[in-house]
Formats: sequence, structure tokens, C-alpha cells
Amino acid sequence: MNCTLLYRLKEGNKDAFNTIYWQYSPKVYNTILYLLNDSALAEDVVQELFLTIWEKRENIQPELNFEAYISTIARNLAYKAIEEAMQKNQMVEDLKNTKQIFTSEEDMIEADSLREYIFNIISSFPEMRRKVFIMSRFENYSYTEIAEKLSLSERTVEAHIYQALKDLRKVLGNKAVAFILIYLSL
Repeated sequence: MNCTLLYRLKEGNKDAFNTIYWQYSPKVYNTILYLLNDSALAEDVVQELFLTIWEKRENIQPELNFEAYISTIARNLAYKAIEEAMQKNQMVEDLKNTKQIFTSEEDMIEADSLREYIFNIISSFPEMRRKVFIMSRFENYSYTEIAEKLSLSERTVEAHIYQALKDLRKVLGNKAVAFILIYLSL
């Protein structure tokens, strides 16, 4: 890796960041895909990886092995994704058990009210972000498919998903977002 490029990244140069992204993202994606065996999740992890690199660019030490640095972050994020997926599976099981409890009319009304509240939040998103988010999370399209259908770049799709989840987390909190998205997709 060119130290000059890393120094430029460290200073906040977006062209240097883009060069590094395009140089490393395919290899990192393949590694993460191997670990996770889920292309959509691998795309999310790669997005998070490069967001982390951008946000912590001041900490980059250009003299050190950048590939080892990026590999360590990628591996940690992949393990975190595996852990979250395991928690998500447990939440699905808990939710299935909870759905069986929703037997009274009052419980069903509360569940419908919650669903309506979430969809109101989603409907307040800008139009393109809303479309991208719904296609990704409720219609199960990959980022590539969404990009093709909406004539966007995959990076734009990633940015829309990231911002939508960030907005939902602000309103609902981290665990509630995962739980509710699972619930709404059942």
C-alpha cells in the first residue's frame, strides 16, 4: 500500500478513500462472504468496515501494515455480525412464542398499532430512502438488485440503508429496531 495514499486518507482526502475502497472492497467482501455465507450481510459488513475506516482515519498509521489493519477490522465486524445473527435467531424464536401469546383482541390491536407506528416512521423517510429500505428489508432484494431496479449505484443504496437504520435507531433504540423488523417481516 502506498504510504502517501494513507497519509492523504488520514488527512480526510475523499479521493484517497475512494481509491482505497475500490482497491480493498472486493477482497474484503469475498473474505467476509466466506465467513458469513450471506451476500447481503457481507455487503452490510463491508459498508460498516469502510465507514469505520473513514471515521477513524486519524488513527491510521501509514507506516504499519494497512492490510493487517483492515483485515482485523473486517474479521471483528464479521464475528460481530455472526453474534448478532445468533441473537436475531433467538429473537425470532422469542417472537414466534410471543405471537402465540397475542390471542386477545387487545394484544392484536397493540401489535397493529406498533406496526402502524413503525410504518409511519418509515413513510416519513425521503422517497428514495423509503423505497430502498422497503425493497431491502421487506422485499428481500439485494443491494445489487435494488441498484439496478432504481438506477442507483450500490454505494448509494448502502448509504440509504445505513441512514434509514440510523434514523430508526434514533427513534426506537438498537435492539428494538432488530426486533421490530423481524416482527414486521413475519
